[in-house]
Amino acid sequence: MPLVILTGYPCSGLTYRANQLASLIEKAQDELFASTQSGTAPPLKSRYKVHVVASHDKSHPRTVYDHARTEKEARGVAYARAKRVLARDSIVILDGMNYIKGWRYQLWCEAKASNTTCCVVHVGTPIDQCVANNDARLRRQEEKQSSATTEPNADPNDPVDEEEPYPPELLNNLIFRYEEPSTHSRWDKPLFTVPWPDLEPPVAEIFQALSGVALHPSTDASPETPIPSLTESLASSTISDAASTTTTGRAFNRGPQSLRPKIVPHQATVQAVATDSGALYAMEKRTTAVVNAIRAFTQAHPSAETALAQSTHQKGIAIPVPDASIPVVIPAHVATTGTTDELAGAGGILALPKLQRMRRQWISLNRKYIGHGHGAGQGSLAPEKVADAFVRFLNHEFGGLESNDV
Repeated sequence: MPLVILTGYPCSGLTYRANQLASLIEKAQDELFASTQSGTAPPLKSRYKVHVVASHDKSHPRTVYDHARTEKEARGVAYARAKRVLARDSIVILDGMNYIKGWRYQLWCEAKASNTTCCVVHVGTPIDQCVANNDARLRRQEEKQSSATTEPNADPNDPVDEEEPYPPELLNNLIFRYEEPSTHSRWDKPLFTVPWPDLEPPVAEIFQALSGVALHPSTDASPETPIPSLTESLASSTISDAASTTTTGRAFNRGPQSLRPKIVPHQATVQAVATDSGALYAMEKRTTAVVNAIRAFTQAHPSAETALAQSTHQKGIAIPVPDASIPVVIPAHVATTGTTDELAGAGGILALPKLQRMRRQWISLNRKYIGHGHGAGQGSLAPEKVADAFVRFLNHEFGGLESNDV
């Protein structure tokens, strides 16, 4: 389900390039699958279906860019159309300016969420040429309206450019608002630029970036068409006719097969796994059990001096807790730092408000890890490991008092 995002100034020949690229990709696949006649297997498992998704129609003309609300609605329609045809065996070419970098980032995230490749094709037509193309469309529109009143019996088979022109003020505004793609942005890579004089886009490089299959132009290619023919075809014939006349100049041989680019998901495009409904309850229950065990120990041994005297641990007071493989250890010098000798008294080292505050702090830090690993590169915390993790946190907190008290 590779996605090709076209971008460029208005009236730069985006629709022409989209249809031309679709024809060249179809022809390249014909050349690849023709190799099966010679007994060699094609590098592709199945043939890609090529879809050209238009950003404009009669319901969403080019005047939608006059207002932010209508422009947002038109982008939403184009996004839905592209997402609808995304499939494992499809190449989607999104026609349109796509001039907002945030919009291209959204499309890039959709491609990554679908675990597929994506590339950006920049139609690099100069501004002067775009203005000239728009002026030509305005003149043809005026001539069409005048001929409709004076010559109602005109031949409907005459080639006419049906592309809608922009109002001059809107054209200048869109050119000023255009945000060019950059190779420094990860959502604009790989980036392919097609200058205005070029007869064809670099379809071999584009196809390799999308599918991982390398294509090479054959040495016996047909003679190239003169450069002025591209301008004439855009000015005097329909875009579909122009695309059909400019896609016959290059053939491809099967080249060495390369691996398809690996799609690495990240937190912006990966939906987090739902957490177990009872995981947070298990965390609360197990941490509360640890606090209750410490509380029971302080009731049985209220004096810090007495607890140290009866302790068999080398470093201080060791308090066993349920469901944990390690005890809570209070160093000897820390146990005597309280304002009172009572472990659980006001100001004591194991006072209940202090234990509850540490328990809430640990839960707030680790609640997103319970039951699942959220995002990439983060681990998970099983319910049976909660007690050990909380005890290690308590031991670190109690041991951390050493540097402050020395």
